[in-house]
Amino acid sequence: MTPAELNPRVTELDGNTTNSYHSTAVCGILAAVGVNLYSGTNLLGPLAKGMAYAAQVQARDFKIDLGEMTGAVGTNHMRLSNQSYGWIAGWYYDGATWYWYGYPSVSATQDPAFGNYTTNASNYDNLVQGAPTYLQVWAAGNDQGEAPPVQPTNHVERTGATTAYRPPDGDQGGYDTMSQQGCAKNVLTVGAIYPLTSGYAGPTNVVLAPFSSCGPTDDGRIKPDVVADGINDITPGAGSDTEYVQWPGGTSFAAPGIAGSVGLLSQFYKQLHPNSSEPLASTLKGLAIHTADSATTNAGPSYRFGWGVMNTRTAATVIKQDATNGLKNQIKEVLLTNNSTIQFPVVASAGTSPLKITICWTDPAGTPNNVTNLDNPTPKLVNDLDLRVISPSGSTNLPWVLNPDLTNQISAARSAAATTGDDNRNNVEQVYVAHPTNATYLVRVTHKSNLQSNTTQWASILISGNVPQATPPLVINQMAKTATNTLAIGWPAVVGAQYQLQSKTNLTSTNWFSVDGIISARLTNVVTLVPFSQASTAQFFRVAQLP
Repeated sequence: MTPAELNPRVTELDGNTTNSYHSTAVCGILAAVGVNLYSGTNLLGPLAKGMAYAAQVQARDFKIDLGEMTGAVGTNHMRLSNQSYGWIAGWYYDGATWYWYGYPSVSATQDPAFGNYTTNASNYDNLVQGAPTYLQVWAAGNDQGEAPPVQPTNHVERTGATTAYRPPDGDQGGYDTMSQQGCAKNVLTVGAIYPLTSGYAGPTNVVLAPFSSCGPTDDGRIKPDVVADGINDITPGAGSDTEYVQWPGGTSFAAPGIAGSVGLLSQFYKQLHPNSSEPLASTLKGLAIHTADSATTNAGPSYRFGWGVMNTRTAATVIKQDATNGLKNQIKEVLLTNNSTIQFPVVASAGTSPLKITICWTDPAGTPNNVTNLDNPTPKLVNDLDLRVISPSGSTNLPWVLNPDLTNQISAARSAAATTGDDNRNNVEQVYVAHPTNATYLVRVTHKSNLQSNTTQWASILISGNVPQATPPLVINQMAKTATNTLAIGWPAVVGAQYQLQSKTNLTSTNWFSVDGIISARLTNVVTLVPFSQASTAQFFRVAQLP
């Protein structure tokens, strides 16, 4: 790592002493300070300034990443990581020789690793499930359409040298080229676009990098999640303090820009919510998706661009609005229990602002496929949550869905505009009402079948285009005896807020005792059943909202 740009804020934890140009560039995009250094007569330092230029970075290689990530989360309180690497699949050129990494005994034309939910993806999902505030940012891969420029050509495959014809990586149109790691459900997968040198001016000036790997995954999920600049990035070089390099392109360089942005958003969230818990990984991921700028002229997501170009400023604005307006009007984290419903009203803004609701959840790991399992369409979604937004007239607005065309794999179907319907593939759903009336809409989140993994599921909910509502008075307004030793106690609540019911038997005592555990409000009125003692001459209750 070049000391002037990155040290002493970067710690190399594996004992490597040789600087790598690739890893130095990735780290530079993430955290280079942008010092006023020259390359020849050109002042390049400020041009290489990283997204989170004051961040502390712990660097490792990728050899035993799962164990190292697990340790970093548990020991070093790691809450965000960037992974700009992946297993080679399909065609690969090392500068001298072409290789094809497929399995000829499985398919002579396709590498089954593409789009495959393998043990790698399942393990990363399981890690986030166990550490729900830890978000991994993964580069999507650089495999779309990769192939020798002229065929047949001498190349090496698993059985030796050959001149056999292999088509370019991917299905028709370059689809289904997502890396194994990028197929994980609970990570934020990043594709690459050409730089927006004059800023975002609309979807027509967003151009996908020709190499950027695309979905759908083999089970039809949307990947990448978002896209960012990944071409012609200027970064610190590994050779000296004054060396800077301009890279031709790669999703490796798009991912750290997103990781740095997410790190800043997480810090901003904690600054404005100082007494709250750390945001869930699903909240940060959902926020990036919810506030992304459209990359296509069609509304909704796509298999090339995911949900669009990440807009860090818009994401920060949502965080600020949520804090300014008394919390929970824009960002909610709600615990959904088995056979229950999350439901709350939102008042749409007047004017031309669309109403947009996004839910994102950390899904339990799915059953992995063998890496040689070609195009397995079995859904990997475990807990299938459903988002519905009911209009004032009673009509139901459904989330965006795409056609993965897993049977025919035709480009025209996969590139078609998103429609709306029931999504049973993705752990992100979004309802978009382009022209809402200035009235109350009802947001409802339910689930299919039984919830797995302790029969509960945290759901992150992001809201835009709504009028903030005042927090209701926190008073117990319901109390009824439902059994000999049971009371039903209720109070008006903010959905997404957490409460604790407390009691004591003597008003002169200063000690209140928790009656039950922490209650996550799913509805605007909470009712909980609590025991009470008929032997007591008096029993007093109060409810407290937790930070």
